[in-house]
Amino acid sequence: MRIFCRCIFIFLPVACFICVSCAREAYNISYTGVVVDEETNCPLPHSVVQSFCLFQQNIDESATLKLNTHTDSLGQFKLTFDRGYKIGMAIAAQDYVNQFVQFKPHPAHIPDTIFLKRKLVLQTSVATKMLNLP
Repeated sequence: MRIFCRCIFIFLPVACFICVSCAREAYNISYTGVVVDEETNCPLPHSVVQSFCLFQQNIDESATLKLNTHTDSLGQFKLTFDRGYKIGMAIAAQDYVNQFVQFKPHPAHIPDTIFLKRKLVLQTSVATKMLNLP
């Protein structure tokens, strides 16, 4: 009886750890979204979307799958992954501040809207003095 109790105390935590680590991964991930201007809500076509999907390679190692795409003329994009437990995206558009988004994949994902903020352009004027040199 004592040996059985000792085995259960060792086996049960290990089994729970294995189940929890494997259960966090989602399969057949499809993520769609649209990139828009924060102020005008206008779509930003041809924005660069770099994504990183973490997945369980084996029992104690994770791996990363990288996928790069561009938004279409309406600012929309779609990413698909076979499996994963965390997705990170870096979105870049010309004259806009880069945005980084990180989330856990969900099977019932609804399309996201990602708002990018326009970069501030500081204009300075330098007054030059006209010199009448001989």
